[in-house]
Amino acid sequence: MTSNPYLTFKNDELAKSKILAKALNVSENDFIIIQNWFDLLLLKHEEATSDKEEQLKTEKELETRFNELISSEIERKSYKYILPKLLHYNNVFNDAFLRSLYIARLETLLRDNLIPKLVNDKMIVYSPEDFLCVTVYLKDNYFVSPNSNFLEDILKIEHVRGIFKQATAKIKFETLKNILHIIYQKTFHHDIICFKKILKLVSEADTGLIDYLKKFQVENKQGCYKIINDIFNLELAEDNWDDFQIKISLINFFDTARGASPAPSWNKKFQELSATVGNNKLLQTANSVIENENYKIYEFDYGAQWSDDTAKRFLKSAQWIKNISQ
Repeated sequence: MTSNPYLTFKNDELAKSKILAKALNVSENDFIIIQNWFDLLLLKHEEATSDKEEQLKTEKELETRFNELISSEIERKSYKYILPKLLHYNNVFNDAFLRSLYIARLETLLRDNLIPKLVNDKMIVYSPEDFLCVTVYLKDNYFVSPNSNFLEDILKIEHVRGIFKQATAKIKFETLKNILHIIYQKTFHHDIICFKKILKLVSEADTGLIDYLKKFQVENKQGCYKIINDIFNLELAEDNWDDFQIKISLINFFDTARGASPAPSWNKKFQELSATVGNNKLLQTANSVIENENYKIYEFDYGAQWSDDTAKRFLKSAQWIKNISQ
């Protein structure tokens, strides 16, 4: 007997939702009303046909029902519970666990409409403890879709509200560990944009987080994160914070190499880093990166091969630095 992925997702998500609702103090009445809408959303996704007009009609009906729900049927404080659920459903709608997007395209309603509205609504307030609970709910996934803006939206929730400005170092660390776990799970890393956003959130007081990032690797052992791990484990400065800041600068810089030869912007940044970091440290880092020449192509377990463009950019920067230093 073939298992029903919709039932599997519904049961798994409901179990996590009960924990999140309790943590966010969502009333039983609001929980039921909200869950009814998400059950309807899931049902419509399962029943969807390839008829575009029918899809648009369904999206409009769901949007109307959603607006009725948030305008008059639940407390405003329950919005902070709805938002992570929207992110979770949108992510699963964009992967292959449920039906193909070519058949069921309800992610448009979520990704391009409902999610941006709630993400940018500063009246939806999260305490640092609330946001930690949200990331616990979101951290484990069947698949992390590159098309869902999943990580981007999670980080934007924090950015729009400045949640970490009120957080203790411990809460911030635990929250970012959960977000890093989402990065860890990805089956392929098309870029390191969200990882670099996390690096920007680190402060000198985040000693535990800094140590964690220095050891961070991803599940698929992809070249770009292997290179980053190698950079983090170089000895570039005696002071821990100075060392970390230098490495962030280098990671950002090495990821900028594009084209057959250095662009003026790359050359300008190279000159700046030569003055601030020093040529010896730049060359030391370049030599470390070049040792990963064999990581330009990532091979999946089933035999497919994809270009690791991030690793290629790092390797290109490293070679340019070596050429300049000769």
